[in-house]
Amino acid sequence: MSHEIETMMYAGETPWHGLGTYVGSDNVTSAVALEQSGLDWSVSKQPMFLSDGVAIKSHVAVRRDSDDKVMGIVGSKYQPLQNREAFGFLDSLVTEGEMRYHTAGSLRGGSRVWLLGKIGEHEVVPGDRVDQFVMLYNSHDGSSALRVMWTEVRVVCANTARMALSEAKAGDGVTVRHTVNLEKRVAEASKVLGLAKSAAQVTADFHRSMAKSSLTDARFKDFLTDLLPDRDLIEDGPSRQNNTRRENVRDEILDLWNGKGIGFDIAGVSGTGWGAYNAVTEYVNHLSTVKQGDGFRFENVMFGTGATLTQKAVKLLSTTYA
Repeated sequence: MSHEIETMMYAGETPWHGLGTYVGSDNVTSAVALEQSGLDWSVSKQPMFLSDGVAIKSHVAVRRDSDDKVMGIVGSKYQPLQNREAFGFLDSLVTEGEMRYHTAGSLRGGSRVWLLGKIGEHEVVPGDRVDQFVMLYNSHDGSSALRVMWTEVRVVCANTARMALSEAKAGDGVTVRHTVNLEKRVAEASKVLGLAKSAAQVTADFHRSMAKSSLTDARFKDFLTDLLPDRDLIEDGPSRQNNTRRENVRDEILDLWNGKGIGFDIAGVSGTGWGAYNAVTEYVNHLSTVKQGDGFRFENVMFGTGATLTQKAVKLLSTTYA
């Protein structure tokens, strides 16, 4: 498969990559989400041995019980967090009607799993809606801790962004390490819902303020230069190649700004800070080069260089280009 999504389910709108099992638009519990997303499996720690039969005491293998697939090698003190345990603590929010499970699935052969739960929405300008989510992300290969954070999706073109405004720290979320205190810390992670609601209001206000902020073409080009400035040139060296790449990226974002971007035909988007923000996020979500596939693009948008670029754009649009 060219993409890195192993299995997934979704409720509501079809995801931008078109993959997954549709479960309808109604609320579903984590038990249903786990089954429909193909995540109803567990992992266990397995001892490892040298070729002469001597046990390796410092590390163990994490193996999926359903098919004996080895997810990764971790330290002996590592405590696996089962999918059912990781997602189950969100059930009370679904029961109370505050959140519904939107997508859940696995990446990279099951070594990474995620769940996205909708907690609200807001309209920036008439006809342009942004959905608000809490995301849970976990690894079974020791590559990362359990993370619970807030994110957003612009519905018209499925642009995902992880906002990190100074007034709302939920973009960084809650990190839960795979240690003996994991169960206790998972319970504490539910605090992110309160952070998420605060972040959602701050971000909705920010989005609407951007929609009221006009930006000329010349000013937008200045914004792109600040967003992706040229590096000092070294003749025929890597810096020159790097600048060529940056010029190409600026041109791609400029094309989106000039009308090729999805949703720019909506009144109140073109020629505004809101349009500038969406030109950047559309580039990150749909045009940026991520050779490994959709699963890696997802991680890039949420945690990698894509997230960094979006956050820099937010900072510029909220200060210099406000």
